[in-house]
Amino acid sequence: MANNRLRIKPGPESVPFKRRAVLSRLRSRISELELAQKEANASRDALMATTRALRESEERYALAMRGPNEGLWDWNPITKELYLSARLLAILGFSGETVRTTSHDWLKMVHPDDRVPYQSTLVQHLKGQTDHFECEYRVRGRNGEYRWILSRGLAVRDENGVATRMVGSIGDVTDRKRREAVLRASEARFRSLVEAAASIIVVVGADGRVREFNREAERMFGLSAAAAIGRAWSTILDSNRVGQDGDRFDQWLDEVRKGWQVRDRETVLGQHIISWNLAPLSDDDGIVIVGQDITQRRRAETALRQANDLLEYRVAARTAEAEAACRQAEEANRGKSEFLANMSHELRTPLNAIIGFSDAMRLGVMGPVENPLYAEYVQAIWESGTHLLSIINDVLDLSKVEAGHFDLAPERLPLTPLAEQVIRLMAEKAMRHRLELRLQVDGDPGHALVDPLRLKQVLFNLLANAVKFTPAGGHVILSLGRDDGGSWIKVADSGIGMRPEDIDRVLEPFVQIDSHLSRRNMGTGLGLPLAKRFIELHGGTLALASQPGQGTVVTIRLSPAMALC
Repeated sequence: MANNRLRIKPGPESVPFKRRAVLSRLRSRISELELAQKEANASRDALMATTRALRESEERYALAMRGPNEGLWDWNPITKELYLSARLLAILGFSGETVRTTSHDWLKMVHPDDRVPYQSTLVQHLKGQTDHFECEYRVRGRNGEYRWILSRGLAVRDENGVATRMVGSIGDVTDRKRREAVLRASEARFRSLVEAAASIIVVVGADGRVREFNREAERMFGLSAAAAIGRAWSTILDSNRVGQDGDRFDQWLDEVRKGWQVRDRETVLGQHIISWNLAPLSDDDGIVIVGQDITQRRRAETALRQANDLLEYRVAARTAEAEAACRQAEEANRGKSEFLANMSHELRTPLNAIIGFSDAMRLGVMGPVENPLYAEYVQAIWESGTHLLSIINDVLDLSKVEAGHFDLAPERLPLTPLAEQVIRLMAEKAMRHRLELRLQVDGDPGHALVDPLRLKQVLFNLLANAVKFTPAGGHVILSLGRDDGGSWIKVADSGIGMRPEDIDRVLEPFVQIDSHLSRRNMGTGLGLPLAKRFIELHGGTLALASQPGQGTVVTIRLSPAMALC
């Protein structure tokens, strides 16, 4: 069968024919592939455009979610095209859904004073110097008024880091800016009031450090606000020698933090007495501290109280001493005893009434004295009564000393506080005579075993003499000190002085040196003799040194038994 098959030998035309058919089919296939490629490219471009539009839409949606009152913007840094949302237009008073403009036109709407900082902030972000763009500036609205806006944005960058797009949001912050301006004005007014206040005003934070320090605080603490702010309040107290008051302030601050009231707490600041009030601040854990200088008020109260106490004490003491002196003198001299008793009762009783009532009238206890002339009369009555009482007291004291019936009541006490008290009580008299009166302490005078009442009386007499015989414009100095010989007290003045030969005479009772000042200021001549007798009763010495026109120095030296460490 195989050998009987028909075999056809191909002719010369069959090969080209097949080749042409293959080429034709190949060309057709290539055309189909090219068409499919074009369709694929078109689909890819459409997909990329759709993806890009979706991403932009998502970004705008994310920005819109920041706040329902914020507008959106979309900017192409390359073409300068700028898209503004309807909400953004509404913020500026324009109508419309959206608008496309340019960044150049937008810049024209920015306030001239804000253009440089706005562009600078924008360029920094485009260069990649900031993570995001954020800037507050003013933009002119449809009605021509400028509104404050807060603009935020983020750049989209290509593979080379070049910003190809920037999207962001804009919020209207005009109302906030206005509130901030009002708050700044209010704070400025408050700060002016604080700085002008006559009280110390300090604000201490929760960490105990100073946050505010006004002008009066600078003056009282001797510290500038720049140096005080940021420092611990306790260190400022310590540096100003407030001493234990630093611990007291810590306690007061704790009380305020617990909600307690801290009012009218007093401390000493240098030479001043300060009344403090503390209150919490409403906005944080800070505390405002207000200090009022009440030094003059306290000194006046203390002086008045001391004067009243001293007057009552002196009247009572002198009355008791006079009665005792009368009883002791009865055995030796009946007549003298009767005289002293009569002087004590017959003179002191009406004299105390005169002094007491005239003092009440002088101080206006029951109301002011309307007639100025009557007021002068009342003052003269009080001064004369007080002077007469002093004379009576000196006479009685001298009589008892000379009779050997004067007893001391020594106490161990520090000399400096006693001298300070005497200075305070003599200050008004020195001021009336227009004299400088001061206390000068040399080191530590220590303590002394003395009768405080008699030592005060000695110092009163010495200072009174110094003030009396020193012309206006001069000075009187009470000084204290201690050396190898014990404690000493000196009263020095720049008064008229006296001749050396007259010194012994003025130490005798009822002796006065004739001068124009002594004639004008007549006295009994008992002050210096009585002072000398009192110091000698204590075992000490009293000496005078003087020259005419060069003042006088009275030196008291306490015996070693009197001068204690």
